[in-house]
Amino acid sequence: MKIIRRILIVLLVLANGGLLYYTLTQIKEPPQEIDAANVTVVEAREQTEAEEHPAFIKEEYVMVLPEGTNLALKKSAESSSFTEVYNAKKATDGFHDGPSYWEGKGEYPQTLTVDLEQVSKIHTVRLTLNPLPIWGKRTQTFAINISSDGTNFTELVGTKQYTFDPDYGNEVQIPFDEVEAQFVQLVFTENSGAGGGQVAEFEIYGN
Repeated sequence: MKIIRRILIVLLVLANGGLLYYTLTQIKEPPQEIDAANVTVVEAREQTEAEEHPAFIKEEYVMVLPEGTNLALKKSAESSSFTEVYNAKKATDGFHDGPSYWEGKGEYPQTLTVDLEQVSKIHTVRLTLNPLPIWGKRTQTFAINISSDGTNFTELVGTKQYTFDPDYGNEVQIPFDEVEAQFVQLVFTENSGAGGGQVAEFEIYGN
């Protein structure tokens, strides 16, 4: 009885294998007709070296400083607040790498003020962050005020949002009609990349 059962199992396996083989050999894809009118022939141009698609080529950034002299360099700076060791004097020390930057703390608005030591003619403010890519793209919103006595300030440039992008030097230049001032103040109300305003270098240009 066991022998007969084994024979039947073998026969069933052979039968199933034969049926599968027959089915596979009989399946044929229907013929496809291609209309030549719907075929576009593109001639490949000769290429001798690797090329990059124009859409992926990053524009090279070239830094161009404002005309004149940075009158704020090494000048005294004060702020309404600062975080840890990132105090106001680091915003005018001439360095914008590493930990050499000012960062505000607490609620907005936050101010950063530079004393030019004498009334001077100025025409451009340039702000920078650390240019390394680790300082990701961010926006900061601030206004620029000026004063001759350090107490009574008037608005020079209204509140506006600016973009700091490491692909473009992490800098913002704000030109304006030439004015006279001894104190120049930034009033921050937003920073998308940190809890307070940030400035690596606060530069004020005059001729």
